[in-house]
Amino acid sequence: MESELVDVYCDSAQILLGPFDLLLYLSQRPSIPGSTMPPKMVGCVRMSLEHAKVLTIMLRKVLKQHEEIQGSPINIIPQVYQQLGLSPQEDW
Repeated sequence: MESELVDVYCDSAQILLGPFDLLLYLSQRPSIPGSTMPPKMVGCVRMSLEHAKVLTIMLRKVLKQHEEIQGSPINIIPQVYQQLGLSPQEDW
């Protein structure tokens, strides 16, 4: 049986961690500024904790290489770091 590849764009994600796996709930916020509509769920990705860790390492490596090639960091506004409780120095 052949399955079709689904092309998904998301601009929001929620991460849930279980004892054996990780779930990424992907969603897309409304494109209308000031809209009160809730984000639309576009997918759920489930993976083992081991796979999630390897994927995280691979993503970090690829993004760091991109920043090196471009000669500048990928810009994230300070409010995003603040809202997510992240530090651009410690977490990156």
